[in-house]
Amino acid sequence: MTADLERPHAAEFGVPGRTRAFSLNGVNFIIDISPGPARRPSDSSAFTIVKAPEVLEFYRSLARSVKPRGILELGIFQGGSYVLLDQLFQPTTIAALDISQTPVPALMSYVTGKEGRYVHFASSQSDAPLIRRIVAEECRGELDLVVDDASHLYDLSRQSFEIIFPLLAPGGYYIVEDWKWAHQKLYQNDNGPRFARPALTNLLFELTLLLGSTNLIESIKISGGLFVVKKAANAGSIPADFWRLIANRGRQLSLV
Repeated sequence: MTADLERPHAAEFGVPGRTRAFSLNGVNFIIDISPGPARRPSDSSAFTIVKAPEVLEFYRSLARSVKPRGILELGIFQGGSYVLLDQLFQPTTIAALDISQTPVPALMSYVTGKEGRYVHFASSQSDAPLIRRIVAEECRGELDLVVDDASHLYDLSRQSFEIIFPLLAPGGYYIVEDWKWAHQKLYQNDNGPRFARPALTNLLFELTLLLGSTNLIESIKISGGLFVVKKAANAGSIPADFWRLIANRGRQLSLV
């Protein structure tokens, strides 16, 4: 399998020539990072993917060295990311969930009849019983890569990490996308979106403290708008309340 991203002219997919498009293993993708309501839906001609070219390059690079058995994705949107991860990494199993009540027809068609391919709509990233069942049954207890591209909210993303990190295989990777939204210009005014919500950056701070206090995390790497947590190979059994293991001289971390 090649991980090269071929870049045909977008007009081949029946979309305006200015739209960025590429193909991978014969599957067509269209990059659309326009405002949410304006984004094209995935269809039989191409999957819509909301990732900047540098993010696509990150995953292509990662696929050269990481061969996950099981992948779990939080946040489906139009299914482009799910299909990209499947084609790049070619895992044994891949599952995803999304809070949207409406399944994506193109994605449902893609997974139908394919062994080890699962999608769950109308499902929350904080649904612990569902996630544990997905990992145990659908991923067969072999979870090596997690991609959180769901709410981008601190509280929900933290809950997901609490549920999933203990289930992640030693040496596995946990990726959180769009962590720096609270530091962008759009979000600085008190009447702007999410102004009252804690920054997702707080999770990055807490994970850094956890890395410094325990042997649970081997490394944390920031690559633009995403960060990658690599679970330590010798992490062992992780308690449900692992945040209490942070040694911070009795001081509390204030949320930003």
